[in-house]
Amino acid sequence: MDFQKLAREEILGVRPYIPGKPVEELQRERGLAEVIKLASNENPHGPSPAVLEVLEKGCRELNRYPDDCVFYLHRALTEHLQVDEERIFIGAGSVEILYLLANVFAKPGENLIYATPSFVIYAIVSQISQGTGIAVPIDEDFRHDLEAMAETVNEKTKLVFIANPDNPTGTYNSADKLERFMETVPQNVLVAVDEAYYEYVDAPDYPRTIEWLDRYPNLIILRTFSKIHSLAGLRVGYSISHPDLVSLLERVRPPFNVNSLSQVAALTALKETERVERISRENNAARRHVAEELRKLGCRVLDSQTNFVMAFLPIDANKAYNALLDKGVIIRPMGSFGTDMNAVRISVGLEDENRRLIETVAELLSESSSSSSSSS
Repeated sequence: MDFQKLAREEILGVRPYIPGKPVEELQRERGLAEVIKLASNENPHGPSPAVLEVLEKGCRELNRYPDDCVFYLHRALTEHLQVDEERIFIGAGSVEILYLLANVFAKPGENLIYATPSFVIYAIVSQISQGTGIAVPIDEDFRHDLEAMAETVNEKTKLVFIANPDNPTGTYNSADKLERFMETVPQNVLVAVDEAYYEYVDAPDYPRTIEWLDRYPNLIILRTFSKIHSLAGLRVGYSISHPDLVSLLERVRPPFNVNSLSQVAALTALKETERVERISRENNAARRHVAEELRKLGCRVLDSQTNFVMAFLPIDANKAYNALLDKGVIIRPMGSFGTDMNAVRISVGLEDENRRLIETVAELLSESSSSSSSSS
């Protein structure tokens, strides 16, 4: 049977999201005793003892369906964010919310706008929706070109996706620039501002989007527990928006979409404000150190407001990826994101991991330089 003939045409053009192999499999394939993974923007700190404790208790009730209303997490987010509970929608990761937004709102003939390079899921959800995706190149400073995105908006535009800070660049748009964009875009165009790395940001001019909700009913803010809260493996995220938009998302939300362990873990993690602040401070100091050391090695490194950096190596990114992998260090080449072939994304790790990264990159670049010298 030719299943491709049965599938919707839009699906055939989708380039699937390609995750990395499990660390254990890479160790087996390469015969490595130890591997450090700095490729997926994960928090190198595991869940807190309090989270692990509630997970252990929750495992005893896995025979029961989860609370479909996610009642306690809704209430906690309401208090934490100081917004009305009717504004909050909780999903199985913020990615699920992106899928729902595209499928609920984009009609045939309409378009969805996103930056490139940016989070690859925006392109995927646009392709599988009934609308058409339009990619707008980032500007020369590697930021979302909000002026160009605003100029791209037309009477057929339904959704705009903005990652702030962006992935994979780590750059951000200031409050002034984003506010000008919101003022320019018609209110019948929904603007989804993805703030997955919100808790890491220390830039003083970063937008306080929650304060804009009353002014811009077309604004949708997305956040996640996957990053600073160390819950990437449990998949829970949320959005804050107009209550009427939330009610539409609720109509298509799969029943019991947020599992019971995710709910109790997120509820516990949300209360750990001191832990979040400490990890943010440690990450940002380590991020600056990694960027500085890479620059000393001759790499261009973009200023970042996240838990990763985007660097441009003096050698091909795919060759660097494989060579570093042989040395037990996993980074992410950025070719699949539509970037320069020398670009890589490197997550900030623990102190020992960051030290090993710098030493390994220095070793690789020295070997590459020696090889080039001998061949010439």
